[in-house]
Amino acid sequence: MKKEIVVEHFLAGRRVVIAKFVAHRFKEVQNKAKKVVGIVNLYEVQCADGKAPTVQVWCPRSVQSVEQAAKDCPCQFKDGQKIVVEFDLMEPNTFDAKNGVLVRAGSVLPLE
Repeated sequence: MKKEIVVEHFLAGRRVVIAKFVAHRFKEVQNKAKKVVGIVNLYEVQCADGKAPTVQVWCPRSVQSVEQAAKDCPCQFKDGQKIVVEFDLMEPNTFDAKNGVLVRAGSVLPLE
């Protein structure tokens, strides 16, 4: 995504942030019966202000295991690459997020 498009999205009222990619991992999400209901991508990112939230993006519903996610949805970002995160919600979360803040993102794209 080009920087001009990111600015247009921001000015149109969409929540977007530019961050630096740090690390990636997958996590299974289970219901109370311990049945896997989905897999999420968890991206560790570094913002310009020094904060380091964790960005969560759901894998497609057809992906039902971490092994399948690693094969079908590999991480396309390199260490230190600038990415654009379009998100819905930012919340405190000590279970999934390493630094205590979880960003529920709709999309994560590389910045060109």
